[in-house]
Amino acid sequence: MFNIYVLLETSTLLISLLILSNEKFEYKLTVIKYIFASSLAMSLYLIGVGIHYYQKGTFDIVNVSGLSGNLMRFSLLAKGGFFLFGLWLPEVHSKSEPEISAMLSSIYTQSVLLPLLRIGMGKLYIFGIFAFFYGVFFAIVSKDLKKVLAYSSMSQLGIMILNPAFTSVYVLYHGIAKSILFLSTKYTSRDLSKKREMDIFLFFAMLISFLSISGFSFTSLGYLKSKILSGTLKYFISFLSAVYAGKVLNVKLKATRKHVLLLIFSLLLTYPYINLTSSAIIFLGLVIGYFLKIYFEFSYTTETILTFMVFSIAFSTLFGGYIW
Repeated sequence: MFNIYVLLETSTLLISLLILSNEKFEYKLTVIKYIFASSLAMSLYLIGVGIHYYQKGTFDIVNVSGLSGNLMRFSLLAKGGFFLFGLWLPEVHSKSEPEISAMLSSIYTQSVLLPLLRIGMGKLYIFGIFAFFYGVFFAIVSKDLKKVLAYSSMSQLGIMILNPAFTSVYVLYHGIAKSILFLSTKYTSRDLSKKREMDIFLFFAMLISFLSISGFSFTSLGYLKSKILSGTLKYFISFLSAVYAGKVLNVKLKATRKHVLLLIFSLLLTYPYINLTSSAIIFLGLVIGYFLKIYFEFSYTTETILTFMVFSIAFSTLFGGYIW
Protein backbone atom coordinates (compact mmCIF):
# COMPACT_ATOMS: atom_id res chain seq x y z
CA MET A 1 0.00 0.00 0.00
CA PHE A 2 2.91 2.34 0.61
CA ASN A 3 4.22 1.65 -2.92
CA ILE A 4 0.89 2.95 -4.25
CA TYR A 5 1.49 6.19 -2.35
CA VAL A 6 5.01 6.57 -3.78
CA LEU A 7 3.87 5.87 -7.35
CA LEU A 8 0.91 8.29 -7.27
CA GLU A 9 2.92 11.09 -5.67
CA THR A 10 5.68 10.63 -8.24
CA SER A 11 3.10 11.01 -11.00
CA THR A 12 1.89 14.18 -9.25
CA LEU A 13 5.33 15.70 -9.65
CA LEU A 14 5.37 14.72 -13.32
CA ILE A 15 1.99 16.33 -14.05
CA SER A 16 3.00 19.46 -12.13
CA LEU A 17 6.16 19.85 -14.19
CA LEU A 18 4.22 19.35 -17.41
CA ILE A 19 1.72 22.06 -16.46
CA LEU A 20 4.63 24.38 -15.60
CA SER A 21 6.07 23.88 -19.08
CA ASN A 22 3.86 26.84 -19.92
CA GLU A 23 5.28 29.83 -18.07
CA LYS A 24 2.02 31.78 -17.69
CA PHE A 25 1.46 32.99 -14.14
CA GLU A 26 -2.06 31.49 -13.96
CA TYR A 27 -0.57 28.08 -14.74
CA LYS A 28 1.76 28.43 -11.76
CA LEU A 29 -1.22 29.18 -9.52
CA THR A 30 -2.96 26.11 -10.93
CA VAL A 31 0.00 23.92 -10.02
CA ILE A 32 -0.02 25.24 -6.45
CA LYS A 33 -3.74 24.55 -6.15
CA TYR A 34 -3.27 21.07 -7.57
CA ILE A 35 -0.31 20.16 -5.33
CA PHE A 36 -2.19 21.30 -2.22
CA ALA A 37 -5.20 19.15 -3.12
CA SER A 38 -3.16 16.12 -4.15
CA SER A 39 -0.88 16.23 -1.12
CA LEU A 40 -3.82 16.55 1.26
CA ALA A 41 -5.60 13.57 -0.32
CA MET A 42 -2.52 11.35 -0.16
CA SER A 43 -1.71 12.46 3.40
CA LEU A 44 -5.13 11.17 4.45
CA TYR A 45 -4.44 8.00 2.48
CA LEU A 46 -1.22 7.53 4.46
CA ILE A 47 -3.15 7.85 7.72
CA GLY A 48 -5.39 5.02 6.51
CA VAL A 49 -2.30 2.95 5.65
CA GLY A 50 -0.91 3.60 9.15
CA ILE A 51 -4.15 2.50 10.80
CA HIS A 52 -4.19 -0.65 8.66
CA TYR A 53 -0.58 -1.44 9.59
CA TYR A 54 -1.35 -0.96 13.29
CA GLN A 55 -4.30 -3.36 13.02
CA LYS A 56 -2.87 -6.00 10.63
CA GLY A 57 0.89 -5.63 10.99
CA THR A 58 1.46 -5.50 7.21
CA PHE A 59 1.51 -3.12 4.25
CA ASP A 60 0.20 -5.81 1.88
CA ILE A 61 -3.25 -5.33 0.37
CA VAL A 62 -5.00 -8.01 2.38
CA ASN A 63 -8.26 -7.82 4.34
CA VAL A 64 -8.61 -4.07 3.80
CA SER A 65 -11.76 -3.09 5.67
CA GLY A 66 -13.21 -0.88 8.37
CA LEU A 67 -12.16 2.69 9.07
CA SER A 68 -8.72 2.34 7.45
CA GLY A 69 -10.17 0.82 4.28
CA ASN A 70 -12.77 3.56 3.94
CA LEU A 71 -10.17 6.29 4.51
CA MET A 72 -7.90 4.87 1.81
CA ARG A 73 -10.76 4.40 -0.68
CA PHE A 74 -12.10 7.92 -0.39
CA SER A 75 -8.64 9.50 -0.36
CA LEU A 76 -7.92 7.75 -3.66
CA LEU A 77 -11.22 9.03 -5.05
CA ALA A 78 -10.17 12.56 -4.07
CA LYS A 79 -6.81 12.01 -5.78
CA GLY A 80 -8.64 10.99 -8.97
CA GLY A 81 -10.93 14.04 -9.02
CA PHE A 82 -14.08 12.20 -8.04
CA PHE A 83 -17.33 14.01 -7.09
CA LEU A 84 -17.02 16.58 -4.24
CA PHE A 85 -13.77 14.91 -3.22
CA GLY A 86 -11.98 16.34 -6.26
CA LEU A 87 -13.14 19.85 -7.13
CA TRP A 88 -9.57 20.54 -8.22
CA LEU A 89 -10.19 18.67 -11.49
CA PRO A 90 -12.12 21.30 -13.52
CA GLU A 91 -9.81 24.05 -12.24
CA VAL A 92 -6.67 22.23 -13.34
CA HIS A 93 -8.14 21.26 -16.71
CA SER A 94 -9.21 24.81 -17.51
CA LYS A 95 -5.71 26.18 -16.81
CA SER A 96 -3.66 23.51 -18.59
CA GLU A 97 -2.58 22.94 -22.16
CA PRO A 98 -4.86 20.57 -24.14
CA GLU A 99 -2.11 17.92 -24.29
CA ILE A 100 -1.78 17.97 -20.48
CA SER A 101 -5.55 17.75 -20.06
CA ALA A 102 -5.63 14.76 -22.40
CA MET A 103 -3.03 12.99 -20.27
CA LEU A 104 -4.77 13.99 -17.01
CA SER A 105 -8.14 12.67 -18.10
CA SER A 106 -7.10 9.56 -20.00
CA ILE A 107 -4.31 8.27 -17.76
CA TYR A 108 -3.66 10.15 -14.54
CA THR A 109 -7.09 10.52 -12.91
CA GLN A 110 -7.94 6.95 -13.87
CA SER A 111 -4.71 5.58 -12.37
CA VAL A 112 -6.35 5.47 -8.92
CA LEU A 113 -8.83 2.87 -10.16
CA LEU A 114 -6.30 0.01 -10.13
CA PRO A 115 -5.47 0.37 -6.40
CA LEU A 116 -9.19 0.87 -5.77
CA LEU A 117 -9.85 -2.46 -7.50
CA ARG A 118 -7.26 -4.10 -5.27
CA ILE A 119 -8.53 -2.50 -2.06
CA GLY A 120 -12.17 -3.16 -2.92
CA MET A 121 -14.38 -1.10 -5.21
CA GLY A 122 -17.56 -3.14 -5.00
CA LYS A 123 -18.94 -1.12 -2.09
CA LEU A 124 -18.88 2.22 -3.92
CA TYR A 125 -21.99 1.82 -6.12
CA ILE A 126 -24.08 4.55 -4.49
CA PHE A 127 -21.13 6.99 -4.71
CA GLY A 128 -20.77 6.19 -8.41
CA ILE A 129 -24.38 7.16 -9.05
CA PHE A 130 -23.99 10.44 -7.12
CA ALA A 131 -20.74 11.21 -8.96
CA PHE A 132 -22.35 10.70 -12.36
CA PHE A 133 -25.30 13.02 -11.73
CA TYR A 134 -23.08 15.67 -10.13
CA GLY A 135 -20.64 15.66 -13.04
CA VAL A 136 -23.26 15.57 -15.79
CA PHE A 137 -25.23 18.47 -14.28
CA PHE A 138 -22.25 20.81 -14.29
CA ALA A 139 -21.18 19.56 -17.72
CA ILE A 140 -24.59 20.56 -19.10
CA VAL A 141 -24.59 24.09 -17.63
CA SER A 142 -20.89 25.01 -17.93
CA LYS A 143 -19.74 27.67 -20.38
CA ASP A 144 -16.10 26.62 -20.86
CA LEU A 145 -15.55 23.66 -23.21
CA LYS A 146 -12.67 22.25 -21.17
CA LYS A 147 -14.71 22.42 -17.97
CA VAL A 148 -17.54 20.59 -19.74
CA LEU A 149 -15.08 17.82 -20.58
CA ALA A 150 -13.64 17.87 -17.03
CA TYR A 151 -17.07 17.46 -15.46
CA SER A 152 -17.81 14.79 -18.05
CA SER A 153 -14.73 12.93 -16.80
CA MET A 154 -16.12 13.19 -13.25
CA SER A 155 -19.39 11.64 -14.40
CA GLN A 156 -17.60 8.87 -16.31
CA LEU A 157 -15.50 8.04 -13.24
CA GLY A 158 -18.78 7.43 -11.47
CA ILE A 159 -19.77 4.87 -14.11
CA MET A 160 -16.38 3.16 -13.96
CA ILE A 161 -16.80 2.16 -10.32
CA LEU A 162 -20.32 0.77 -10.71
CA ASN A 163 -19.13 -2.64 -11.91
CA PRO A 164 -15.47 -3.54 -11.18
CA ALA A 165 -15.58 -6.41 -13.73
CA PHE A 166 -15.64 -3.88 -16.61
CA THR A 167 -13.59 -1.04 -15.08
CA SER A 168 -10.28 -1.77 -16.79
CA VAL A 169 -11.80 -2.03 -20.30
CA TYR A 170 -13.94 1.08 -19.73
CA VAL A 171 -10.81 2.98 -18.68
CA LEU A 172 -9.12 2.10 -21.98
CA TYR A 173 -11.89 3.30 -24.30
CA HIS A 174 -12.80 6.30 -22.17
CA GLY A 175 -9.12 7.30 -22.27
CA ILE A 176 -9.13 7.23 -26.08
CA ALA A 177 -12.35 9.25 -26.31
CA LYS A 178 -11.29 11.88 -23.77
CA SER A 179 -7.84 12.27 -25.31
CA ILE A 180 -9.44 13.07 -28.65
CA LEU A 181 -11.89 15.52 -27.09
CA PHE A 182 -9.31 17.40 -25.02
CA LEU A 183 -6.87 17.59 -27.93
CA SER A 184 -9.72 19.00 -30.03
CA THR A 185 -10.05 21.99 -27.69
CA LYS A 186 -6.79 23.26 -29.16
CA TYR A 187 -8.49 23.87 -32.52
CA THR A 188 -11.83 25.39 -31.56
CA SER A 189 -13.11 28.15 -29.30
CA ARG A 190 -13.69 27.13 -25.68
CA ASP A 191 -16.46 29.69 -25.10
CA LEU A 192 -19.69 27.80 -25.83
CA SER A 193 -21.80 30.96 -25.61
CA LYS A 194 -20.25 32.31 -28.83
CA LYS A 195 -20.64 31.18 -32.41
CA ARG A 196 -17.88 28.72 -33.24
CA GLU A 197 -16.44 27.17 -36.39
CA MET A 198 -14.98 23.69 -36.64
CA ASP A 199 -13.23 21.65 -39.29
CA ILE A 200 -15.47 18.86 -40.60
CA PHE A 201 -12.99 16.06 -39.79
CA LEU A 202 -12.51 17.43 -36.28
CA PHE A 203 -16.29 17.59 -35.88
CA PHE A 204 -16.74 13.93 -36.80
CA ALA A 205 -13.88 12.88 -34.50
CA MET A 206 -15.58 14.70 -31.61
CA LEU A 207 -18.99 13.36 -32.62
CA ILE A 208 -17.82 9.73 -32.57
CA SER A 209 -16.09 10.29 -29.21
CA PHE A 210 -19.20 11.88 -27.68
CA LEU A 211 -21.45 9.18 -29.11
CA SER A 212 -19.24 6.54 -27.55
CA ILE A 213 -19.28 8.26 -24.15
CA SER A 214 -23.07 8.57 -24.38
CA GLY A 215 -23.50 4.87 -25.21
CA PHE A 216 -24.61 5.05 -28.85
CA SER A 217 -24.92 1.96 -31.08
CA PHE A 218 -21.78 0.75 -32.87
CA THR A 219 -19.50 2.14 -30.13
CA SER A 220 -17.34 0.32 -27.60
CA LEU A 221 -18.53 2.32 -24.58
CA GLY A 222 -22.12 1.78 -25.70
CA TYR A 223 -21.53 -1.97 -25.44
CA LEU A 224 -19.82 -1.62 -22.04
CA LYS A 225 -22.62 0.55 -20.69
CA SER A 226 -25.12 -2.14 -21.71
CA LYS A 227 -23.17 -4.53 -19.47
CA ILE A 228 -22.70 -2.15 -16.55
CA LEU A 229 -26.15 -0.52 -16.51
CA SER A 230 -29.64 -1.82 -17.12
CA GLY A 231 -33.22 -0.65 -17.52
CA THR A 232 -34.35 2.94 -17.16
CA LEU A 233 -31.13 4.04 -15.47
CA LYS A 234 -29.07 3.16 -18.56
CA TYR A 235 -31.31 5.20 -20.87
CA PHE A 236 -31.45 8.16 -18.50
CA ILE A 237 -27.65 8.23 -18.12
CA SER A 238 -27.20 8.00 -21.90
CA PHE A 239 -29.69 10.83 -22.46
CA LEU A 240 -27.97 13.21 -20.02
CA SER A 241 -24.54 12.46 -21.49
CA ALA A 242 -25.89 13.29 -24.95
CA VAL A 243 -27.28 16.67 -23.83
CA TYR A 244 -23.90 18.25 -23.10
CA ALA A 245 -22.50 16.59 -26.23
CA GLY A 246 -25.14 18.35 -28.34
CA LYS A 247 -24.29 21.63 -26.64
CA VAL A 248 -20.60 21.28 -27.54
CA LEU A 249 -21.33 20.26 -31.14
CA ASN A 250 -23.40 23.36 -31.90
CA VAL A 251 -20.90 24.69 -34.47
CA LYS A 252 -20.63 25.90 -38.05
CA LEU A 253 -18.67 23.43 -40.18
CA LYS A 254 -15.88 24.33 -42.56
CA ALA A 255 -14.17 22.03 -45.05
CA THR A 256 -10.40 21.57 -44.71
CA ARG A 257 -8.00 18.62 -44.81
CA LYS A 258 -6.82 19.04 -41.23
CA HIS A 259 -7.38 16.71 -38.26
CA VAL A 260 -7.82 13.54 -40.33
CA LEU A 261 -5.57 11.74 -37.81
CA LEU A 262 -7.93 12.50 -34.92
CA LEU A 263 -10.82 11.11 -36.97
CA ILE A 264 -8.86 7.93 -37.68
CA PHE A 265 -8.11 7.46 -33.98
CA SER A 266 -11.78 7.98 -33.12
CA LEU A 267 -12.59 4.91 -35.23
CA LEU A 268 -10.96 2.83 -32.48
CA LEU A 269 -14.10 3.56 -30.47
CA THR A 270 -16.40 1.70 -32.88
CA TYR A 271 -17.83 -1.71 -32.01
CA PRO A 272 -20.56 -3.92 -33.59
CA TYR A 273 -23.18 -3.30 -30.93
CA ILE A 274 -26.76 -2.19 -31.63
CA ASN A 275 -29.42 -0.80 -29.29
CA LEU A 276 -32.00 1.21 -31.20
CA THR A 277 -33.85 2.43 -28.11
CA SER A 278 -30.71 3.79 -26.49
CA SER A 279 -29.58 5.36 -29.78
CA ALA A 280 -32.94 7.10 -30.26
CA ILE A 281 -32.78 8.52 -26.72
CA ILE A 282 -29.21 9.70 -27.29
CA PHE A 283 -30.21 11.36 -30.57
CA LEU A 284 -32.99 13.21 -28.69
CA GLY A 285 -30.46 14.34 -26.08
CA LEU A 286 -28.14 15.64 -28.80
CA VAL A 287 -30.96 17.68 -30.34
CA ILE A 288 -31.96 19.16 -26.97
CA GLY A 289 -28.34 19.97 -26.14
CA TYR A 290 -27.84 21.56 -29.55
CA PHE A 291 -30.54 24.16 -28.82
CA LEU A 292 -29.75 24.52 -25.10
CA LYS A 293 -28.74 28.06 -24.14
CA ILE A 294 -27.64 27.69 -20.51
CA TYR A 295 -24.12 28.95 -19.73
CA PHE A 296 -22.54 29.38 -16.31
CA GLU A 297 -18.96 29.96 -15.27
CA PHE A 298 -17.81 28.14 -12.13
CA SER A 299 -14.54 28.57 -10.28
CA TYR A 300 -13.38 27.36 -6.87
CA THR A 301 -10.78 28.85 -4.55
CA THR A 302 -8.08 26.64 -3.05
CA GLU A 303 -9.73 26.98 0.36
CA THR A 304 -13.07 25.75 -1.02
CA ILE A 305 -11.45 22.79 -2.77
CA LEU A 306 -9.57 21.67 0.35
CA THR A 307 -12.57 22.21 2.64
CA PHE A 308 -14.90 20.11 0.48
CA MET A 309 -12.21 17.44 0.15
CA VAL A 310 -11.64 17.08 3.89
CA PHE A 311 -15.36 17.15 4.68
CA SER A 312 -16.26 14.64 1.96
CA ILE A 313 -13.50 12.19 2.89
CA ALA A 314 -14.22 12.47 6.63
CA PHE A 315 -18.01 12.10 6.25
CA SER A 316 -17.76 9.20 3.80
CA THR A 317 -15.13 7.41 5.89
CA LEU A 318 -17.20 7.59 9.05
CA PHE A 319 -20.63 6.92 7.53
CA GLY A 320 -19.81 5.20 4.23
CA GLY A 321 -20.51 1.77 5.68
CA TYR A 322 -24.01 2.83 6.70
CA ILE A 323 -24.71 4.44 3.30
CA TRP A 324 -23.96 1.32 1.28
